[in-house]
Amino acid sequence: MEYLSFRHHKQYFAVPIECVRFIAAETALTPTNVSTGNSRQYDMVDYDGQACAILSLARLLNQPSERTRSRDLIQLMKDREQDHRDWIAALRNSLEKDVPFEKQRNPDLCAFGQWYKTFHTDDPQLGHIMSRFDEPHRRLHALASELLEMSEQGKHDEALEILTEHEGSTLTKLLSLFNEAREVIGMTVRPTVIMLQVKDNQVIGLKVDDVGEVFECKGEQEDKQTDYLPDFAKRWLKDIRSGDGKVTVMEIDPGRLLSSAA
Repeated sequence: MEYLSFRHHKQYFAVPIECVRFIAAETALTPTNVSTGNSRQYDMVDYDGQACAILSLARLLNQPSERTRSRDLIQLMKDREQDHRDWIAALRNSLEKDVPFEKQRNPDLCAFGQWYKTFHTDDPQLGHIMSRFDEPHRRLHALASELLEMSEQGKHDEALEILTEHEGSTLTKLLSLFNEAREVIGMTVRPTVIMLQVKDNQVIGLKVDDVGEVFECKGEQEDKQTDYLPDFAKRWLKDIRSGDGKVTVMEIDPGRLLSSAA
């Protein structure tokens, strides 16, 4: 039997290809939020003259969607950018007014530095951008001790000149990287809706983060064990080839989706 695969984070799912009626980018649809008699709300779209509910795989799994994760990451990047705008402003204020500088000098201990050490992405474009943060970020933080020491030695004007130079170079480079990262993060997630035939006269949509490819599964690859399967799943499909390796895929039963969401 042939299946259409899709992913949620690092978990693989599939539906029988014979159930797939149509695949569309979420942005191509205009859903209407409708309340039902059981106090539930669904996004509904018109498909072939009938009202179809759109279900979210992330919500069925009770997990955040990739879009939610991306929005959170974009907001984090905005916050960490503002931190460094505030940091450089505090250093200038300290030099100009001879007041204590109380911001973090260690680049590994500021909020961004602590997050940066643990961040990992499978996206090569984002990974390349993030790898370029280290040098300007460390250089910026090193300015505090260097320039404050110069000021204490009576080289006050020279310290301010150097700070101005780095505002136009090091800080500008860092801010540009924050902007590049946000743009790439915003482009990586394009939710897709798979329209599925669940009955002769009923179609529903399943919103997923990442549609994969069509694959064939033989009978011996169908696992009879039902351990750890949610209500909307039918079985596990073993040793499905994906990229350079093999994965276990959860087969979703389209006919069980609405009852699982109720």
